[in-house]
Amino acid sequence: MVIKKCANCKKSITKKATGLECSRCDKIVHADTVCAKLSNKQLNTLRNTPGIEWSCEVCLKNTSHRSSFVIPDDDGDDEESETGPTLAQPIDTRKLVQDISREIKKTFREEIGNLESSLEFLSDQICTIEQSIRNQDKAIKDLEHKNQDLQNKNKNLELRVSVLEQGMKNFEQKALASTLEIAGLPDFPIKDSKIVETTASKLNLETSGIQSSHRMPGSKDKAGTILVDMKTKAHQKQWIDASKEKCLTVGLLFPDAPHEKAENRVYIREALTKNLKTLLYNAKTQLNKSFQFIWCKDGKVCVRRTTNSKIYYINSLQDITEIVKQCKQSTPLTN
Repeated sequence: MVIKKCANCKKSITKKATGLECSRCDKIVHADTVCAKLSNKQLNTLRNTPGIEWSCEVCLKNTSHRSSFVIPDDDGDDEESETGPTLAQPIDTRKLVQDISREIKKTFREEIGNLESSLEFLSDQICTIEQSIRNQDKAIKDLEHKNQDLQNKNKNLELRVSVLEQGMKNFEQKALASTLEIAGLPDFPIKDSKIVETTASKLNLETSGIQSSHRMPGSKDKAGTILVDMKTKAHQKQWIDASKEKCLTVGLLFPDAPHEKAENRVYIREALTKNLKTLLYNAKTQLNKSFQFIWCKDGKVCVRRTTNSKIYYINSLQDITEIVKQCKQSTPLTN
């Protein structure tokens, strides 16, 4: 901002030391009795009365003065002089143009000054906004990089957890490698070992391969299965093969069983963990329309379209979802 100075004392014009600007030459002096050479009354009049223009002493001296009285060169007809039309005084065109030009320049200076101040303010604001945007862009990029890094770490952890879970499931199932399950037997007031011995007798098998047996808790309306721990995997297979050759029923094992339960089938199969049972159930539910054979062997869920087609192994629910998708697209299955 340009600091204006008094033309007389050369000191700055401030809010406390206000100034007067000449309406003719634009010279500025302090609005006091010393620099402006005006009385306090005249200064108050200029300050409180809008529209009054002030001219400096130099401009006043250079202004030509003429008498207000008109004295003709010769005596004319007084009556004609009194009643005749009054001629208009000539206009000083040059002075008028100068005054107009001066006012226009003054107005332009004020407007341009205001415009420059506004542009400078807006420029500062734009610079501030641009810097803020750059800072935000940098912060966003940093967050994106951190987010990507966290996603990669999360995927790695998910993969490791999945591998650990699968390993744990395999370990649990391996613990049941030589265990078989007898399902379909209602609760009888008979010891589990006696029930197992009776079953072995009906299958024409020896009980020497049995290590232990116990009944699992059942649901409200369904009896639990009996788990039989065999000494070897061969003994387990021997029992399962024998049960396939002979159709066992509740009535065959226990002639005194209630008539409504006597015809119920009794199944002897590999013992499975809860997770593997759920996987087998989902495979049968979702793939029974596309696959003719769905079974579990050696702790693995297997599916096959036809008798001579390839066997596919299912390790997770995701495998079932992928097979269902391939069946809908009618594309060859991959193992």
